[in-house]
Amino acid sequence: PGRVPSPIFDSTRKMVLLATALLTSPNYSGPPRDLFVARYYVNEVAFAASEMRDAIDSRDINRARDAWEYGKDSWNSYYAVVNRAIVPKVGDKFEPVV
Repeated sequence: PGRVPSPIFDSTRKMVLLATALLTSPNYSGPPRDLFVARYYVNEVAFAASEMRDAIDSRDINRARDAWEYGKDSWNSYYAVVNRAIVPKVGDKFEPVV
């Protein structure tokens, strides 16, 4: 209570809000499948960030590298889902993390 979340975990909250705004429709009462998929990838990003933090704390470079690759894949998968909802009129699509 009263603790500010780290930037990575704060960004996961914003990822969910963005996905919800982009992937829901006022004409459909239930959450669409793509929203569930996007939220899954947000959870995977949070897991990878937690794994990286733990690996860095334990000075395990291989585990940290594996967590980075997993997190990068999760970010890119999230982008693939939400990019489908971004039209040129709205703005630019997200570029993949390399």
